Amino acid sequence: MKITQESEYAIRIVDYLARLGRLSGAAEISEVTAAPLRFSKNILQKLARAGIVNSYKGVYGGYELGRRPEEISLYDVMEATDEPIRLNRCLAGEHECTYAADKQQCPYRDMFRELSNDMERKMRKFRFSSVVHDRRIGTFPCQPGQQAIEKTGVAKQTAAG
Repeated sequence: MKITQESEYAIRIVDYLARLGRLSGAAEISEVTAAPLRFSKNILQKLARAGIVNSYKGVYGGYELGRRPEEISLYDVMEATDEPIRLNRCLAGEHECTYAADKQQCPYRDMFRELSNDMERKMRKFRFSSVVHDRRIGTFPCQPGQQAIEKTGVAKQTAAG
């Protein structure tokens, strides 16, 4: 199992907005998180539909978190951008088991379900506030790094506030 590129970008975007604590335009978000602009806009729309971010149109528009970081789980962000995460495709329902004639009797299905449920529980417990709390000032952990932070004024903004 692997997190999709879209979910990875969504996590970066939510992390950035949580640390920033103010409205930001899609171009700025794209640059700082190293997510292509077109992709960022698509992800931001999905996050807005899920209530994770607020979207404002117009000259002074942009995006900000729609909830506090302690109210946003990793699961929320991943669910907004991808289908539910399952360890094996047999849990999604549309795949026929090739191991056992009756997929309900497959010896691996219950293990995959249990592991998937454990992973979901942990993702629901993880809140962005736990990561953001100690990182309001400094570089974004992904590319492009300090140059983009300085260019957008995030370090100055958070240091002053």
